[in-house]
Amino acid sequence: MKKKVQFLTGAVFTAMLFAAVLSCGGGAGGETTYDIGDTGPGGGKIFYVNAAGFAVSGKGTCKYLEAAPADISGTFAWASGSFTSTELSCTSMDIGTGYANTQAILKKDPNAPAADACDKYTNGGKDDWFLPSADELTALRGKKAAIGGFAVLHYWSSSEVDAGGAWAPDFSDPPLSNLWAKTDNNKVRPIRAF
Repeated sequence: MKKKVQFLTGAVFTAMLFAAVLSCGGGAGGETTYDIGDTGPGGGKIFYVNAAGFAVSGKGTCKYLEAAPADISGTFAWASGSFTSTELSCTSMDIGTGYANTQAILKKDPNAPAADACDKYTNGGKDDWFLPSADELTALRGKKAAIGGFAVLHYWSSSEVDAGGAWAPDFSDPPLSNLWAKTDNNKVRPIRAF
């Protein structure tokens, strides 16, 4: 039995493409807009806004980054046992890369504690939370007063530095070192993009 293949053209294709662009909070008239410190759709706080939109690897074009309302309880290592001195070479530091970083880490190290905790986190009916990249975490640190609930400790990012270390900015004032060994235990605050 042959299967019928249908190609989309004209208005149907345009409507489907438009719907795909909107999947990460992109722009039709009448959409909800958010400011820094507002409660987002996942029940967290908005800490980054780019009205023009920014690319999020694996999700599309987004306008907002939302931080979970609280840290995940406890502290976590960045890598699991056999990966603590293995360079994964699959992460970036840029805004918009935390989601892809988290997925890439878990693909190579399925038991990576910090990434796994954020990947499994759910809140506000949303299950697309992830471990922020270094630049996403830096943006979050810059808005920590508006977001609240941070410990004066280091927080893991999803950005690897080398075989033995990853970025973990300090949330004290002034901040201290940012680089920590993958075996160290630090806090995590999941974020999501939309």
